[in-house]
Amino acid sequence: MLPERLAAVGIRGPDVGRLQREGTLRGVDLTEVSERRPGQSFAFVMDTRMCEGVYALAERCDMLVIESTFLDEDAGLADEHGHLTAGQAGRVAASCGVRHLVLTHFSQRYPDAEQFGRQARAAGFTGELTVARDLERVELPPRR
Repeated sequence: MLPERLAAVGIRGPDVGRLQREGTLRGVDLTEVSERRPGQSFAFVMDTRMCEGVYALAERCDMLVIESTFLDEDAGLADEHGHLTAGQAGRVAASCGVRHLVLTHFSQRYPDAEQFGRQARAAGFTGELTVARDLERVELPPRR
């Protein structure tokens, strides 16, 4: 809804909702006072091996929060325990056009969480990257 167009035709308050529901109100069509904007998308991928579903969820996401429990050198362990590596997460994000990648769910065996970010970058991800820390807040990127 475009407030300046609504004001110009004298539609306000509960009438705005009525116009949205009914499509026309007092000779004003909804398309005259609104425009379509794409929504934002978010995917949360946790406790999974690599599968097609990971790619389907991540496709063109504004933000992908994804586990990267293991580093690439422990890919066998990751598969055995049903988890992803940092490199796999980075490759998914890169190939799916993710805008902001948030890596999380790290194995305690690795003392330096920044290694996960380096491996995601090495796998080809060039967008915004957050290596999540406990209780950190990460904002969804604004709509383009």
